[in-house]
Amino acid sequence: MEDHARLLLDLAMVLGVAALTSVLFQKLKQPAVLGYLLAGMIVGPHVPVPLVADLGNVRLMGELGVILLMFTIGLEFSLPRLLRAGPPALLTGTLQVGTQLVAGFLVARLLGWAPLESAFFAASLSIASTMILAKLFDERGIRGALKDTVLGVLLVEDLHAVLLLAALTAAASLGGPSAGAIAGTLLKLGVFLAVLVGAGRLVVPRMVRWVADHARDEVLLVVAAALCFGLAQLAAWAGFSVAMGAFVAGMLVCESGRGRKVEHLVHPLRDLFAAMFFVAVGMLMEPAVVLRDWPLVLLFTTLVIVVNAVAVTVGATLAGLPLALGVRAGLALGQVGEFGFILLSAGIGLGAVDPSRYALLAAICVATALATPALISAGEPAARLAERHLPLALKTYLGLYQSWAAALRAPALRKAPGAAVRRTFLQLLLDAILIGLVGALAPRVMRMATAWLEGPGAFGHTLAQGAVLLAASALVVLLVGRMLRRSRVLAERLLDLPGPGDLGTRPDTRRAFRTGLRLGVLLLTGLPVLAAVLALIPLASLGALGAAVALAIPLLVWRRARGLQRDLSADAEWMGTDARDPWGTPEAAPALHSGGWRTLRIGPRCPSLGRNLGDLDLPGGSGVVLVALLREGHLLEPRPEARLQAGDLLALSGPASALDQAEALLGREPGGGLPA
Repeated sequence: MEDHARLLLDLAMVLGVAALTSVLFQKLKQPAVLGYLLAGMIVGPHVPVPLVADLGNVRLMGELGVILLMFTIGLEFSLPRLLRAGPPALLTGTLQVGTQLVAGFLVARLLGWAPLESAFFAASLSIASTMILAKLFDERGIRGALKDTVLGVLLVEDLHAVLLLAALTAAASLGGPSAGAIAGTLLKLGVFLAVLVGAGRLVVPRMVRWVADHARDEVLLVVAAALCFGLAQLAAWAGFSVAMGAFVAGMLVCESGRGRKVEHLVHPLRDLFAAMFFVAVGMLMEPAVVLRDWPLVLLFTTLVIVVNAVAVTVGATLAGLPLALGVRAGLALGQVGEFGFILLSAGIGLGAVDPSRYALLAAICVATALATPALISAGEPAARLAERHLPLALKTYLGLYQSWAAALRAPALRKAPGAAVRRTFLQLLLDAILIGLVGALAPRVMRMATAWLEGPGAFGHTLAQGAVLLAASALVVLLVGRMLRRSRVLAERLLDLPGPGDLGTRPDTRRAFRTGLRLGVLLLTGLPVLAAVLALIPLASLGALGAAVALAIPLLVWRRARGLQRDLSADAEWMGTDARDPWGTPEAAPALHSGGWRTLRIGPRCPSLGRNLGDLDLPGGSGVVLVALLREGHLLEPRPEARLQAGDLLALSGPASALDQAEALLGREPGGGLPA
């Protein structure tokens, strides 16, 4: 009876304090998550306040919150939705998670942390907060391309988070990053998931659909909760995370087509118990530890914001999204999310992570969450600043590349590449996996082979090790060479698709686009494999590899951009093909392209004739990219002070709606009215 009374007391105490702190943070226009963390500190044992809840009880209720949170993430995840998010979200999310994971791991290792602890902590930094961003977007009324891009990246991040959770818990449960043991555990996990998902898809969607259509809402809620906790417990019995089982349950319910209805019913329960989870995190926060480790808080906070901003911007740009959109999305994603606590909790529970890291992560979460509103507000000025100082060669290159990529993402072309592209991409991914396996298994193979090959004496031992290392290096070189060749083949096949203005068929643009495509494909296939074997790679090798990639990407893009600029300066008249003059005669306004490219001719009747580009503000007013300004066959830099003259050609890139809006802005009289 005392246990029941204590549980009731803890529930009343935690909810009461959390209610007060969350209302306070709501008034301060800050995320409610910060209020829950503060509530945990108040009812925890490390703050001199006469309100101390039982950590075991709060953790138990917080575990229910984790299960329900993962269940709702699974409800939102489906293969069709991932396909709708498209290659841009997949590439951007993968690059962001992989880059943050590698950077965080390197910093943690340089601080002297153990490999597995570093991997867990780096993984906890690599997932942004769906809860914080969704709330801020709703409060600020942010819609359109920025919200769609960020939510698509968050969806991909959630997928990577589930994979990281499975891989890291497998490594921790085996006592360390043993390649053979991890491979065996992941194989067991694959079989478990295949059986669970295969059998579940035969039963769960039909059952949920029938209950949703024929029973009351409370019955549907009970059935959904039973599936959620039942599969979570089944995963625990199999030796895997309860969070993963709940995620699979959500995916299966989503397959019923009634996921939205179930999510609406589960949402209040999820919010209630998720609050308990963050309160439990706050109870573990030691202010003395945070004050002692404030340099680490500052270091990792800066790392999260800077690395996420750069990685998302680069990923979005390589995926063909506008640079301004990439900058804004990168700054918006500069925080540590709720999934980070789930990952770190798993590591602490398995004894792989020092419990004091919880307080450090919570302090980083608070710092990044407090900075997020300011980062979102700074997104647009930062994007304008980046575009204003971008060299002309890069501006032209990115604008043309975006135009071609926008046409490639058109619904009519999504299935055009066919089986050949999919087969080539899968072959690339297989090569990347084989490289990861060679790197992971090399130490064990070296020990076994050395014992078999070595002769008497130290010389024989060294010779045997050298022979094994040479064989492994030769195999890696062979696989890397094959990846490079296949990335070129894949880029060529994508460039053969129809695009606006034949951008993919011209030799100059084709050479330039091929570089961006190959970089994107290689990062998309290589980074997940690198993340999987991160703890097995020597620190010096990992640092050298990271530095080489960080230098190679901008150098390659800059080289191609300069080459394209030279080619366009010699022959830019092709940009004027099919140019439109919407303000002239009907014959001067040919049919519109279906892609993201449009060239407008400034005729004598254009209302914007004689105005400066800076006054028109086409990028800010419509969202287009001003790729080039052509005057009498010569390519000019579209500076803000450039004044439009009769006969000028404006090459614009962007979605069809943005291009229409830019055309309308050019057709607006200086006083604000439309032409008669």
